[in-house]
Amino acid sequence: MGFIEYMTASSPAAGFGTLAWIFFLLQLIGVAAGAYLVYAHTERNQARQTFMRQLGIALLVLGGVGLLAAALRLFGVPLISQRVWFWVLLVVDLAVVGYATYYMRNVLPELEKAQAGKRGPRQGQARSIAADQAPAPPRPVATTSRRDARRERKKKK
Repeated sequence: MGFIEYMTASSPAAGFGTLAWIFFLLQLIGVAAGAYLVYAHTERNQARQTFMRQLGIALLVLGGVGLLAAALRLFGVPLISQRVWFWVLLVVDLAVVGYATYYMRNVLPELEKAQAGKRGPRQGQARSIAADQAPAPPRPVATTSRRDARRERKKKK
């Protein structure tokens, strides 16, 4: 049996094997992690927040496609039961993980530094202005009620 026949062989009667269950669980974990990154995760740095949101969307999409393929294979759809689809999805998943790792290690630190550089002087200026000014004098204690003060203002008009 050749490689092409092995990859395109469809055996819905065989069901899920060990690798298919592992793949299914990894896709489920990917969907859960993507949902967390998109809807619940927050970061202070805007560059990191943008990256985490985009990574979450990618995990949701890839995990959703993987879960759909696994569900169709579980239900015995012959075309999707071919091994080639799971291997293609696995290669795409590994490519996304590799790119995300590269981006986190090489690109994201520079973006974080640039973002922190933009934010730093404004905070420093605000602190120096506040330090140069004298504190505001305390407000005097009221000797009359608010109602009385309003009545006096109305009388003056």
